[in-house]
Amino acid sequence: MKALFLFLFLCIANYSPGEEKKQVPPPTSENEGATQLCPLCKLPGRANLFAGTVSRCPLTCSKLCCKGKSIVLVIEGIIDSNGASRINSALSVLDGVQPQNTSPDSSHVRIRYAPKKITKEKLRDIIRRCGFGISGEQETYAIEGLNTRALADKVEAAIRKEPGITSIETVCPVNQKAIVVFDPLKTNTQKIAAAINSTPCRVMRP
Repeated sequence: MKALFLFLFLCIANYSPGEEKKQVPPPTSENEGATQLCPLCKLPGRANLFAGTVSRCPLTCSKLCCKGKSIVLVIEGIIDSNGASRINSALSVLDGVQPQNTSPDSSHVRIRYAPKKITKEKLRDIIRRCGFGISGEQETYAIEGLNTRALADKVEAAIRKEPGITSIETVCPVNQKAIVVFDPLKTNTQKIAAAINSTPCRVMRP
């Protein structure tokens, strides 16, 4: 009997009337959006591929690597090793052109070029002569203030209203970047940037 009273005394002493069992709050829509990783978040190394690698040249560099412009063309279908070789060979012989990334099993061709020596239209024509169709041109935007899923949704909605948008690969509040594929005959990078700037976010100039 004494053992029973001792057991009850210990149970009462350890019980706190105001203490309730802690419950894990249900995930909010903000958290749910964060779990859906975009291509940049799934493969962080792709961030450099899309946004370009950091230059190791001196500030006084006047070569194409620093003074030229970049364009990323999205190819219809997947490039095999023979196709990648044809594209690189065709581009490498041109003055003012530097192929940067044409990998097998990819659908993107990144090119560095000098606008005064060759046009983007000429580059697209060369890719077509290699036997590949082009579905669009890809641009990566670094966006200031893009730090929530709700803002990312606003930016994506604004971009989709712009005519000529082929696809939106991601609008990522983690990396603060948007990757957009568009038809250059219907829109351009400046119009897409203006659409982004119509939201509370702003495109950061390179």
